[in-house]
Amino acid sequence: MPQLRLAVSCSLLPFGFGLSVVLVLMLEWLAPDVIPFHLLTFWTVDGSFWDLFVASVVLCWPVMAVGLVATLINAPRYRHIQRELALYHDTGTGVITLGPGTVLISSTLEEIMFRWILFYAAIAGAVGADFLVLGFADLHPVRWLFTEVLVPLADFATFGWMHDMLTGQPWIVAAAILASNGRFRNSHGYQGIGGWVWSWYMGMCLFLVMFEHGLPAAIAVHIAYNLVAIMLHLALAGVLPRLPASG
Repeated sequence: MPQLRLAVSCSLLPFGFGLSVVLVLMLEWLAPDVIPFHLLTFWTVDGSFWDLFVASVVLCWPVMAVGLVATLINAPRYRHIQRELALYHDTGTGVITLGPGTVLISSTLEEIMFRWILFYAAIAGAVGADFLVLGFADLHPVRWLFTEVLVPLADFATFGWMHDMLTGQPWIVAAAILASNGRFRNSHGYQGIGGWVWSWYMGMCLFLVMFEHGLPAAIAVHIAYNLVAIMLHLALAGVLPRLPASG
């Protein structure tokens, strides 16, 4: 099934971030009905941002707790490796330090990419794929794959927690959520199989936050989680998290 999700993700998003921006802006100008949201729909903040942030954390706490427990378990095991990487960093070699500034920028950019631009582009990709793969003959195997297989599977995997988000929208929206979140999950493959699986759940949770409270709330939750995670890592390993630049 991971291979199937990867294939579906690539088929709905056979383009990178730059081309996705161009596609979304062109559709917003020339065919605004293709994507059933306005360009800034999810950027709206209604009410107190702090209240929305707290509500978003409450919404996501089970997934976030699992991630922090994993950090608690793994950080001491990798203490020696992390300190070696810190030493290499001091010699000027290619090591990325995940400090607060890096986390602030990367978390914000990930939300803008995966929860907004690539999500919108994937909606257009779902429409195009459905038409090209026999949709023009009114057969719609792409739509069937999502509505009868992938969306119910995702609904089951999330224990019905995101049922309304996955089934209360047009099928192209649910398809785009799964495709864009597949890209988000794959971008965390360096974390190993556990991190790969966990990032899928975290990405789905962040989509739920966006639909419930807006994209700024999802950005804030993503930043807050990553900041807590790196501080916990610092306390347990004695250094900030570091990755080889090629990792």
